[in-house]
Amino acid sequence: MTDAPTSTTVVPEETGVAPAGPRATLTTLRVLAVLHALSVLAQPTFAGLYLSGDVDALGLHSLNSNLVAVLGLCQLVAAIVFGWRGRGRWWPLYASIAVLLAETLQTELGYVRMIAIHVPLGVSVVAGQILLTVWLFRADAARGRK
Repeated sequence: MTDAPTSTTVVPEETGVAPAGPRATLTTLRVLAVLHALSVLAQPTFAGLYLSGDVDALGLHSLNSNLVAVLGLCQLVAAIVFGWRGRGRWWPLYASIAVLLAETLQTELGYVRMIAIHVPLGVSVVAGQILLTVWLFRADAARGRK
C-alpha cells in the first residue's frame, strides 16, 4: 500500500496565517498591564517610605504617579486594540478606563493633600489593576468575543 492521499485523507492546508484570536494584542496588553501594575504597586511603597521619614520618597511618589498615568494610557490604547483589532472581549477596555479615571482623580487628590480620600482610592486602584492583570493571564482572556 502507498501513503498517497485518498479521497478520505484530510490534508491540512498550510497558509502561513496565524490562528484566529486575540493573541498578539493580548500579549501586548499583558505586558503593559504588568508594567502598569508594577508602577501602581510602587506607589504605596514610596508613600510608606515618606511616612517613615524619608522626605525624598515623596518626590519619587510624585514622579512615579506620572509613570502610572502614562502606562495607564498605554494600557487603555492596548485594550482598545485588543477589543477592536484582536476581537477580544471589551470589558478589559472598560476596566482600563475605570482604573485610568481613578488614577487621574487619585493624582489630583494627592496634590491637594486630601489624604482621607487619596489613601482608600489608592487601595482601590491597586486592587483593580491587579485583578485586571491577573485576569489577562487566565486562559479565558485568549478567547475572542462571541
